[in-house]
Amino acid sequence: MVTQMDVARRAGVARRTVSNVVTGFPYVSDDVRARVQRAIEELGYVPNHAARQLRTGRSDVVALIIPEVGVGYFGELCNLIVEEAAAHGMGTVVAQTHGSRSRELAEIERVIALQPDGMIASPLELTPADIETISARISLALIGEHFAGTETASIAIDNVAATTAVVEHLIRSGRERIAYVGVAGPAPRFNELRRTGYLSALSAAELPAVAEADAEDFTTRDGYDAGMGLVRRIAAGEDIDAVFCVTDEVAIGVLRALHDGGLRVPADIAVAGFDDITEGRYSTPRLTTVSPDKHEIARRAVASVRGEVPRVDAVAFTIEERESSQVD
Repeated sequence: MVTQMDVARRAGVARRTVSNVVTGFPYVSDDVRARVQRAIEELGYVPNHAARQLRTGRSDVVALIIPEVGVGYFGELCNLIVEEAAAHGMGTVVAQTHGSRSRELAEIERVIALQPDGMIASPLELTPADIETISARISLALIGEHFAGTETASIAIDNVAATTAVVEHLIRSGRERIAYVGVAGPAPRFNELRRTGYLSALSAAELPAVAEADAEDFTTRDGYDAGMGLVRRIAAGEDIDAVFCVTDEVAIGVLRALHDGGLRVPADIAVAGFDDITEGRYSTPRLTTVSPDKHEIARRAVASVRGEVPRVDAVAFTIEERESSQVD
């Protein structure tokens, strides 16, 4: 097995210099660093990270626990966090939970056993007491607003303000009969917060909440089913001229349902979503949405795990006004 001493002899430097290059120590000249890197490549040296962890107490690994990698928002955020961690020389272990409490607890125990430097998590069913217990065992940053009142760092946008803003956009475009599509049953806190923002915007404009429909889950298929429910209500005479959907995944399903029901978007009915996932930029029509600053969420989450004190203000958002709500 090739050792650091072998690399040091090949590069003509001290073993400590090889260690400094491998661990990213900044005060190594470019010439020496290049010689060591060349020797590493020629000899095929692979750093022993387990031994390094014993010496330094760091693994250079961050754990990421999210509900579902395949869901647009979480998939995109996962990619950004992995890349942000890599930019700081850290690897990422990813686990998905499907929002199940038992799965959340099991995956958290599994990754803690790997002794990562910290954990970034977006749990849906854990309690504040769970979070306090976990944060006492590992450096923890939360993505989302699920645990207001705990002392654990929570990185999120202001869901109420963001939803209020996008519904206000629908109102400015001339819509007065705006429906809400959320999720049925026990749902993450953001579902409740986004509904609050929806109602706040309507109240400020002195408009009624004309219709609410619940998808079974946060999927495009469930959004389609909820959308078909709206189609039937409109066919029965209910006056609806816009829909705000709790996520883009749901909104894209609603878009298809409205199309299949013979309704034109946005001529007959406008649609807006939340999350600004890639698919919404290429749907027909392109989807109006709330766009959280996902790059900033990823940056703050990794910074928190690395020991930096995270900012406590909400992450910024913008309203992307696209074809699904624009009227010529």
